[in-house]
Amino acid sequence: MNPKRTAVVAVILALAVVLAAALIADVRKLQVALTAYPVWRMAVACALVLGNYTLRTLRFRLYLTALPLRLPWLEAWLTFVAGFVATVSPGKMGEVFKGYLLNRRRGTPVADVAVVVVAERFTDVVGLLLLGTLALLAPGTGPMGGAYRGALALIVLLCLGFLVAVVHPTLVPRVLQGVQPRLTKPWLQKVWAIIAKTHGLLRRLCAPRWLLPGLALAMAAWLLEAVAFHYVLQGVDPSVGFPIAMAIYAVATLVGAVSMLPGGVGTTEAVMIALLTARPLGLHLDLGTATLCTLLIRFATLWFGVGMGALALTALRFLPEIAPSPGAESPSVRVESPSVRAGPKA
Repeated sequence: MNPKRTAVVAVILALAVVLAAALIADVRKLQVALTAYPVWRMAVACALVLGNYTLRTLRFRLYLTALPLRLPWLEAWLTFVAGFVATVSPGKMGEVFKGYLLNRRRGTPVADVAVVVVAERFTDVVGLLLLGTLALLAPGTGPMGGAYRGALALIVLLCLGFLVAVVHPTLVPRVLQGVQPRLTKPWLQKVWAIIAKTHGLLRRLCAPRWLLPGLALAMAAWLLEAVAFHYVLQGVDPSVGFPIAMAIYAVATLVGAVSMLPGGVGTTEAVMIALLTARPLGLHLDLGTATLCTLLIRFATLWFGVGMGALALTALRFLPEIAPSPGAESPSVRVESPSVRAGPKA
């Protein structure tokens, strides 16, 4: 990954979002709303977002012990936050950049760290889903709860299907065993072995010992960002209740996540603005004010993270590097079937 190219992409996307928002909301209305807004609230919002990063670093550090890999706290925090520098990279590069950093510094296989990232994303989705569901069940969010009940039910079914497929002791191993005899080419055998090894680690991370603490940390982390969003909204309308703010933030973030666009850029903003201006929800925000609040919270939760990622990546270079051991392999991954063995590393 080229940090300079990523920075260019981030700037272009940020300008595109601001330009689109200005065209939709009317530049003058947006300017008036910004002039009247107490911008100092953004410092509090960014501090809450840093709390989110800290809690998610705890989960990242916890999951790494399953590899097993124990990182000092500072290195773990810098590695986790450095991944945000690639959040808006095409192809979801931010998802694997942490693996690249740990591979370079510690010799940890990138594929193993990628499995940790999958477990993180799963608990993120479930955590947001639970927060959003709790918010939609609260008084005052009735119309929104009815509109998004079907979407939330679909996400719940997908999460349950993923969890069942991963934790079932024989489902995936039997599929792998059935496919193995048909794999005659060496490269297909290698891919098959990687899939088997990946499933073994992912199944371990989805055990209650790892899943429940990870889910608790995810809910606490995303709750902090929901509080930041509520705090931003109260800068324009102190009567906005926390349940409706949390519901809007959870739904918009989930839609952005499943859109598969870098950082959810475009989709998250569109959903958030649409919900903030929806009359049945009773927030009484005009388009200019809703657009401003959306741009402010996205600055705190996305673009601030990209900037922090760049700083963390720079700081990480000053930490003493630990020479990776050639051919290092994670001893923690055990295949569920005796016939499923990971091939030797090149």
